[in-house]
Amino acid sequence: MAAAHAATKGTASALLTKTAASGRPPLVLALDFDKTLTEHDTIADVAAVARRIRPEHRDFEWFVDEYIKDHDCFEREWAARIDSRRRDRDRGGSSAVDRGFLDEYLEALRPVENASLRRVVDHRILAGVTADDLFAAGTAVRFRPGAADTINHFIRTPDHSSSSICVVSINWSESFIRGALSANGVDHSLVDIYCNDMAFDAQTGLSTGHLPSAMVVASDKVAAIASVARAVAETHGHPPTIVYAGDSLTDLPALLDANVGLLFGDSKAPADWCEWLAVRFGEQRGARSDASQVLYKLDSWDKAVAAVEAHIS
Repeated sequence: MAAAHAATKGTASALLTKTAASGRPPLVLALDFDKTLTEHDTIADVAAVARRIRPEHRDFEWFVDEYIKDHDCFEREWAARIDSRRRDRDRGGSSAVDRGFLDEYLEALRPVENASLRRVVDHRILAGVTADDLFAAGTAVRFRPGAADTINHFIRTPDHSSSSICVVSINWSESFIRGALSANGVDHSLVDIYCNDMAFDAQTGLSTGHLPSAMVVASDKVAAIASVARAVAETHGHPPTIVYAGDSLTDLPALLDANVGLLFGDSKAPADWCEWLAVRFGEQRGARSDASQVLYKLDSWDKAVAAVEAHIS
């Protein structure tokens, strides 16, 4: 099975060889994974796969605690800068909270995230599992109601036969994500996945414990989606409509860059930053060469298809 689902990397591009029957621009549907598609964060579930096989591995809670310490320190360092910008904005000053400041703040998180990944690698808590183990573990993951139906709508609807669908996640295992997609009724071979995929020994098929840091902070997600969009544009000779769904502050830049952004959940941070950036949910803003932009805040996936279709029809 490992070879079968590993070989699916990039097969979603087959969708791009078709021509949309309606003549609509091609569509890029990019999706965060944890707590956007899934009902809960699954990073601990990925780590648990290895710990069941190697119980001597350090408990995952230690890694969470160390990350929280680093993140709290980061937040304390930035709190004064953010408050200063907000006060200046309220006074009509020039040092407002703007998109550039958001990007600077999120990029400054890279050392925190890299330190966390280094601890994971140094302690080899992901070593000793196969891709099949991870795929099987992923099948236990449950998606939020309506999430799989939304993906399948854009896979199966003839009008969207030129769609490119991808998961863009800071998760640690492509095989785990593919298992989750499959278990929730999505043909994972039609979905490209961009994440921090753990490394495997070519001879034994076992994970080495090494975790390449491909998707760490917000700008990495933005870059991945931009790369997909460029490939779609080259294939079709037309810029695609970009839809992105996410739930966290790490997703916000990609949500703001998309033609249609779908913000899920009740996380306070992205809502606060949207307020500071004067981004109003459901209101079209800006002008792009290909299309306008809109960000929706959704409590569930039930209205996702309608929101996207309304914008691209």
